[in-house]
Amino acid sequence: MTKRLSIDAALVVKNAAVIRQSILDAFEEDDTISLDLVDDQAVDLCGLQLIESARRQARAVGKTLVLERPAAGFRSVLDAAGFLTDAPSDDLQFWFHEGSAQ
Repeated sequence: MTKRLSIDAALVVKNAAVIRQSILDAFEEDDTISLDLVDDQAVDLCGLQLIESARRQARAVGKTLVLERPAAGFRSVLDAAGFLTDAPSDDLQFWFHEGSAQ
């Protein structure tokens, strides 16, 4: 079963602790978490790092973190932060639900 976690707060440094705790709490309830993010959600590097860190930690302990829908609105921030430089297909699948960067 998958736990759906809606995050409507901006993915920025000032909200990182609350969002982090929400993700940790969700993983206590289920092994797969689907993050439901708002289409025009504000995001900064800290927000991206939080999601990526949660994704990697989940994978390390046999759990799964997915995005409910592509994070197309984050593309410019992901690119500026270097997340898309030589990104493997699993990263592109995670962020954009696609096989390659456009």
